[in-house]
Amino acid sequence: MTRISQARPTPALRGYYARRGPYNRTATTGELLQRIPLAGYRHHDAPKLWNLLKRGQALTLRRERLNPHDDKAVAIDWLDHQLGYLPREQNGLAAELLDRDERLIARILDKRDRDGRHKGLELGVYRVGPSRRA
Repeated sequence: MTRISQARPTPALRGYYARRGPYNRTATTGELLQRIPLAGYRHHDAPKLWNLLKRGQALTLRRERLNPHDDKAVAIDWLDHQLGYLPREQNGLAAELLDRDERLIARILDKRDRDGRHKGLELGVYRVGPSRRA
């Protein structure tokens, strides 16, 4: 008789969840530069990924130099999904550092859900190491 074993279920997003406990234990060891809300939440992939996004998750900052609406645009991505942007009024520092090849990441500091309609993310923008410039 052949024995059939099933593979153990593995979460598709393993490694992207923050450890439980106080936020300080999940934060990067980098320097916190800004606490900033995510802009454009409803216009990108954040609403459909809401239940997968967890406090402490690392997000990617991507500079969009050719954005027709904002020459300092900084997009926020998670895996292959764009969640939104850093707000235009507060993206100057991150844009300047990214233009100088500084390594930055964002982490989800807070998930806001008011009445199920006004959802949003508060992000921390971190410098994670020395400049790549020589």
